[in-house]
Amino acid sequence: MTRRLLILGSLVLILGLSARFGSDLWSKPGDSRISFEEPSGTTSGPMTVYLHRPDTWRAQDGRILVVLHGDDRDAKGVRDAWRAVAERYGFLLVAPEFSKTKFPGTRWYDLGNGTDEARHPQPPGEWTFYALDRAVDAARRATGAASERFKLYGFSSGGQFAHRYLLLTGAPRADLVVSGSPGWYTLPVADRAFPVGLGGEPVSEQARRAALSHPFVIHLGEDDTNPRDDFGIPSGEQSEIAPQGTHRFARGWYFYEASRKEADRLGVPFAWKVVTAPGVGHVVGGLAQHAARTVLEP
Repeated sequence: MTRRLLILGSLVLILGLSARFGSDLWSKPGDSRISFEEPSGTTSGPMTVYLHRPDTWRAQDGRILVVLHGDDRDAKGVRDAWRAVAERYGFLLVAPEFSKTKFPGTRWYDLGNGTDEARHPQPPGEWTFYALDRAVDAARRATGAASERFKLYGFSSGGQFAHRYLLLTGAPRADLVVSGSPGWYTLPVADRAFPVGLGGEPVSEQARRAALSHPFVIHLGEDDTNPRDDFGIPSGEQSEIAPQGTHRFARGWYFYEASRKEADRLGVPFAWKVVTAPGVGHVVGGLAQHAARTVLEP
């Protein structure tokens, strides 16, 4: 009888701790991988998320950093490149994998399925952008993270996704959005059709005002100047994108200046900035290390 009472008491204690701290009771520091059912993409089905939990991170008050891979779709590699940053600042690192099978080509990843192949706008419920929020929530369930908020860093194609995520959804849960050396940009204007501008998408002037006032960083490698780089520009938009510049560094500055002018025209505070990394080309690790010292410094 006494033994049964002791076992019952232990179970009650464990359940009580689990209720208080969530799955944090069971999760361990270090690298891990999870999957969840994601409805968006060419087919419904599982989506993989790579995680790194620092020793110092705690579910009840720990911060979350989401990093997005480039066109290589190497979520594990981008997680590994950012691991030291996560350890330094105590971020739970979340790296969703937008696989080429589930999210093929620029339409489903870079452009977030904002339009179909014929450039017909897709309803927000079909956008890929919301897969990001669902990936964060899957990571929160796996780790017991209390906070719904996060910082977002997208590299290359991930940087294209990140700035369009801000422009089309408003990024309401992101304290900061960073686009690291994307190939090209969607301008925050309504008089040019998506993906060159926001025309045709359900983005109001009020939403554009809010996006221009949201903390956002264009992070550029100063040596990212290869004019023969593959920017992933759809063939139908090449002539309209050409004025942005001949390489990633120039295009980042063009986007910044065009967006600043739009903020001035709308009469709203412009919260965006450009941060450049000396001696860094189109390298995820180099940008990550620079971002740790500049963009993400508390």
